[in-house]
Amino acid sequence: MPNTWAEAMAELEARREAGRQMGGPDAVAKLRARGKLTPRDRIALLFDPGTFREVGELATGLIEVPGRADREAPADGVVTGWGLVGGRRVMAVADDGTITAGARGPAANRKAAYLRGLADRHGYPLVLLLESSANRFQSMMGAQFAGESGAGPLGTNPPSARWTRDGRSPIVCAVLGTALGAASFQTMDAEFSTLASGTAAMALAGPPVVQGGIGVETTTQQLGSGEQHATVTGFIDQVAEDEATCLAGVRRFLGLFPDNSRELPPRRIGSDPADRRCPELVDLVPLDHRKPYDMKRVVEAIVDDGELLELRERYARNIITGYARIDGWTVGIIANQPRHLGGIVDVKAVIKAVRFAQICNAYNIMLVFLQDQPGFIVGPDSEREGALRQVVRLMNAAYGATVPMLTVLVRKAYGFSTWLLGGRAVGADHVVAWPSGSISLAAPEIGVATLLRNELAAGELSEARQLELYASYRQMSQARWAAYDFRIDDVIDPADTRSNLAAALTMVEGRRRAALRTRREFDTA
Repeated sequence: MPNTWAEAMAELEARREAGRQMGGPDAVAKLRARGKLTPRDRIALLFDPGTFREVGELATGLIEVPGRADREAPADGVVTGWGLVGGRRVMAVADDGTITAGARGPAANRKAAYLRGLADRHGYPLVLLLESSANRFQSMMGAQFAGESGAGPLGTNPPSARWTRDGRSPIVCAVLGTALGAASFQTMDAEFSTLASGTAAMALAGPPVVQGGIGVETTTQQLGSGEQHATVTGFIDQVAEDEATCLAGVRRFLGLFPDNSRELPPRRIGSDPADRRCPELVDLVPLDHRKPYDMKRVVEAIVDDGELLELRERYARNIITGYARIDGWTVGIIANQPRHLGGIVDVKAVIKAVRFAQICNAYNIMLVFLQDQPGFIVGPDSEREGALRQVVRLMNAAYGATVPMLTVLVRKAYGFSTWLLGGRAVGADHVVAWPSGSISLAAPEIGVATLLRNELAAGELSEARQLELYASYRQMSQARWAAYDFRIDDVIDPADTRSNLAAALTMVEGRRRAALRTRREFDTA
């Protein structure tokens, strides 16, 4: 017991300083030698300078292993607190890879659960800087694990409290080391996730558990590398080259998002004029529908300062999803990509688009669609992949959207996907087409092959007659006929696309505010 206030404060400061040393100089040096940052380095990069306030700094775990000397775990292996990111309040939980490879003990789980609770109750974003091999074996082996407070799959207290997400405040996950078990679950629950390629991996279980469970030798990179999640699973929104780039992506995402689902995203009007014309668009997009082009360049020409935060760029590359601003408004972009599979909508594209649209709808982010697609992919492989179920999911997401939807028909818009990707049929607020636009139940070639299949099989249609029929269907499919019949709002000069969308976003803002009032009334009922 200290005898004076000075002694008491000195004792506390010594404990705090010990915690700031993390796993000690040797452990920190080993971490950095592997090209990695400490949790405190990461926090310094993420938060505005001098704004982070740590919570639970004095918490200390005890690492007990039979046959070895007990040792302390400063901060119990996790740094928690809050601060400002771009001037806005954000909560954070950062795993400490210098202590038992980031595995969390009981106090660490309680700290993480507390920060989650604060973020939920007060409506702040929560950032998880993940480098954890799940719960610490040394502290949780044995039957007491069943009732350990705060040791649930998501570090919750009680474990079930956040297993079913309400989506009221965004969760952001940056996988900066090996994230296994409970740490990997959290990225599945996040509104935005990023991973540092080369130094990070994410999987359900690590190599020792895999070998012990099924007898297979493997590595963490084989189980869940950034390359795998970028191209095969699509579980990570952005795979970055290093930790600093990951954290820059987190800051950028937070700047586009609201604090919670009961608020609107911040509008940031910059120097890019709302009425800026985009004459380059006619050079980017060929009139010949069979020729590919890069839709990403079209998007970048339209949005503020050409800045698009693209998500899952290398997964389902036939569709583009991402956040941008138009006249300062945050918008969610969903666009077909003709460079890949002609922009066709397949099962992976639907999975990618539905998840993105649902997040935008939950956080009051207006949706902008750019269509150039020949419809849904069909055939035996597609059916075996569950196309029917995924199309119905897209249908439910489209009809259930409460945020404003604006659509630009760039070239092809065939089949039911024309409706479900921002069509008037699902309640889109503003639908315009370029003169190159074509709208129909199916492509002319498919229409002829379906309606005249018997004549084709019997050889009764000459090549000249087929070409004549194709030309007739193409003429009938021109978007201007939809405008003449007022099934779309207008046919516009491609150069006016940005100014057209900017004006429409201001016009439809009332719908978003009305939906937000309804949500707030429901939350308080």
